[in-house]
Amino acid sequence: QASSTFPAELKPPTFCQEQEGKQQWQDANGYPERDSSRDICAFCHKALGPQELTVEAMQKHYHPDCFTCRMCHRLLAGQRYFQRDGCPRCDTCFQATLEKCTKCQGLITEHIVRALGNGYHPGCFSCTACSRAIGTESFAVDGQGDVYCVPDFYRKYAAVCNACKRPIVPREDKDTYKIECLGRSFHESCYRCESCRMPLSLELTENGCYPLHDHLLCKSCHIRWRNESSC
Repeated sequence: QASSTFPAELKPPTFCQEQEGKQQWQDANGYPERDSSRDICAFCHKALGPQELTVEAMQKHYHPDCFTCRMCHRLLAGQRYFQRDGCPRCDTCFQATLEKCTKCQGLITEHIVRALGNGYHPGCFSCTACSRAIGTESFAVDGQGDVYCVPDFYRKYAAVCNACKRPIVPREDKDTYKIECLGRSFHESCYRCESCRMPLSLELTENGCYPLHDHLLCKSCHIRWRNESSC
């Protein structure tokens, strides 16, 4: 969300003697005397004198009195500061702008995860069941607002097929449909006649389901079972 930096350095010019005997000023990095036509304060846009103290921060140069918190105007030379939107801020003002994590209520000072209209620390936006950080993965939310990774959500809430006893969940990025019949749930591939194992159609046709005594049967098996039971 924002990056902190080292304290802004206040650098004095350094007096030196050249080989030719000409005196000139050099900055703290050993560069020749500044040309006041080129060295401009990044805040007030006035010249930085060749013998003035300067603040080097955010890859720019400032007068000491110009490098201040853009909110409370506190002097920042030699102090810890933060930059946000290209502007320096003191620690107090920066902290006041930070968003609180919806889960732990702590300030979010670095990366932020946005989900469900809220902000979270990356480690706080995690699965309710396994506590694993979800990050950029897909997730699901239950009726109570609890967040789950997709596998744990299916393990807890997916319907179980009455035939194979496995949860009815998507596989290999393919949609899966739940078929309900007689108050029970089935995979499409498990929706078959209990007698001859013929796949049953969802339509009310000859190939549809013809239940008998709580059993799923095709039309032929339904007739056969009914005749056998009447004998």
